[in-house]
Amino acid sequence: MPYDVDQLLEEWRINGFVVFEDLIPTDTIDRIREAWAPLREAGVKEQGTKPVRGTGRYNIRVPFRRPFVDPDIFEHPSLVQFLEGALGEDYVWNHFDSNIPIDTCKDYQRWHRDTQIPFPGLMTPAYTVGVKIPLVDTDEQNGSIEVLPGTQYVSDVDLQDDLDRVFGPGLDRRGRYYSVRLNLRKGSLWIHDARIFHRGTPNFTGIPRDELCMAISRPWLFNTWQYEYTEPHLPRKLWDCLSDHARQVLRRQRVKD
Repeated sequence: MPYDVDQLLEEWRINGFVVFEDLIPTDTIDRIREAWAPLREAGVKEQGTKPVRGTGRYNIRVPFRRPFVDPDIFEHPSLVQFLEGALGEDYVWNHFDSNIPIDTCKDYQRWHRDTQIPFPGLMTPAYTVGVKIPLVDTDEQNGSIEVLPGTQYVSDVDLQDDLDRVFGPGLDRRGRYYSVRLNLRKGSLWIHDARIFHRGTPNFTGIPRDELCMAISRPWLFNTWQYEYTEPHLPRKLWDCLSDHARQVLRRQRVKD
């Protein structure tokens, strides 16, 4: 389907997030989820019953290989146009992880943002975004993400020290803040400025709410993950078949033979 990228960029600049409805064919999503399921199960087993993001809420790294690294997704012309407008033509894909509440996740996540403010007190253009791919329909039952539009421009660090105090934890909301639940169809993709305040919600179903996240940024942003992950990991066969632009986007990844 056609996308009005200029309009989406305007919407994103104001709200801090935007949705590309039905960007990915559902059979592609199903193929990715089938390959992802055993990796998710292994990650859940390794992290145990008390992962760092809370009971039943897992963050598991996604390998840079097929079918997860799919040029039909990250090289989609409308997505490329959007990312160039948001971050500049030299943007880079830093790391690849996931956000998964499983059936034991019955609590709300704490309000948070996915990055630190490098210049406290100063409003800056966006420097890093999360490009997020739900592998299932997301709704009020299985833990869709909740966001607070416009909060990417809050640069007062004292307000982010304890956001649950500001907005209220769980269902115990405080003040007049108007959040949005991102209930999305499988095949849609959403992008958010990493500074926007958001949180995960409970999963009341027996099915994991799988979501993959491509972390993409301006090239000057220091990325700890890439310095910790020192082993070559992107398959040479995949690298060799990528376009010149795709190689530019993935230029920070280490290619293995």
